[in-house]
Amino acid sequence: MNAVLLLVGLLVLSYLGSFLVTGRTVRGAGLPSGVEYVALGFVLGPRVLDLVGGDMLASFEPVVQVALGWLAFAVGLDFGYAGDKRVRGGSLAIGTMGSLITGGAVGVAVWFALPRLQPNLAPSDRLLLAGGIGAACSETTRHAVRWVVERMNARGPLADRLNEIAHTDDLLPLLTIAILFALSPTPDVHVREPLRDWPLITIGIGLLLGAGASLLVRSDLRLDETWAVLFGVTLIAIGTTARLAISTLTASFFLGIAMAALSRHGAELRAMVAPTERPVLLPALLLAGAHLDFVASPKLPWIAAVAIVARLAGKVVVGWLLYVSSKPARRAGPLVGLSLMSSGALAISIGLAFALRFPGPIGDTVLVVAAVSATFGEFVGPARLRRSLQAAGEIDNGAAQSPPPARVTA
Repeated sequence: MNAVLLLVGLLVLSYLGSFLVTGRTVRGAGLPSGVEYVALGFVLGPRVLDLVGGDMLASFEPVVQVALGWLAFAVGLDFGYAGDKRVRGGSLAIGTMGSLITGGAVGVAVWFALPRLQPNLAPSDRLLLAGGIGAACSETTRHAVRWVVERMNARGPLADRLNEIAHTDDLLPLLTIAILFALSPTPDVHVREPLRDWPLITIGIGLLLGAGASLLVRSDLRLDETWAVLFGVTLIAIGTTARLAISTLTASFFLGIAMAALSRHGAELRAMVAPTERPVLLPALLLAGAHLDFVASPKLPWIAAVAIVARLAGKVVVGWLLYVSSKPARRAGPLVGLSLMSSGALAISIGLAFALRFPGPIGDTVLVVAAVSATFGEFVGPARLRRSLQAAGEIDNGAAQSPPPARVTA
């Protein structure tokens, strides 16, 4: 396959992705994490069929950077909102604490396991690997609850709480990768700043560009002019951070947060950008799958196992906190935290960003563990979520046995 055919294939996949958000087919079709497209990319990639070779992946790196930046911008624009409503302060606290507990548990477990699994690893590489895996395993996909709700017609306070939590646990992992990226400056960057300043510079780029863009978005702008502003500032953020070898995901995320907070048209912007997330996500996941290298480290299966066990433990703790603090969660039982096991686009994006920034065993290991964790989450998260909502009385038994028929519109 040459580069032109791959580009056409990605465009076709993006077009198909647009059908999944417009109501022309089943809304929310596919798994919550989108890991099936990662698997497809792996099969097409250099380790299996080699239809998408390594040289081709390198030539598409700018496309991947743009896709990751746009996805992070969409996440930032939506951060703290569930649909059209702001999330409650309690959900924000639980979501933030949950990502800290889960990511911290994974990072600490991997940190202490690495001396046995990879004893020759340098301390800086050990920190990058443990921190990257912890960041990639700390979030819950924002689409997990919607995936169950749209199939099972679930409604109620527990579904709302879990949905809000899933919309508020993205901040800490993106702050973490901003710090980790600053730990290993590249020789191509001639700007010399103290290590402590680079994470602040990363965040500042996003906030500054978001503030400027919010001033440009006015009620009298035409639709095409608004899109020009959004694309323009996002590309500036992506290009600047890529050139400085700092976290594109973090800068784009804070760009979205700034625009949502400062623009008077935040709701309209979210409504505009939300339908673009899926069409960008599917090609990005396919390219992430093509980057997977399961032989990057001989101990990779053990590293993934340690991360998954620690993630399970972290989610159990989060579920216990939710069980204690939320009355609707008590009906679902203390294992309600396992309902949040589904990870998705952000986890894979973090893994892919590490693979691009730290090519070799470190980046490849973070990406593979992110993909394996997302796959494992598909076997635990949706099923546990369905049982929790049933126990809370928020899913009709008849609906749980027979999902609603697909809605087809003209």
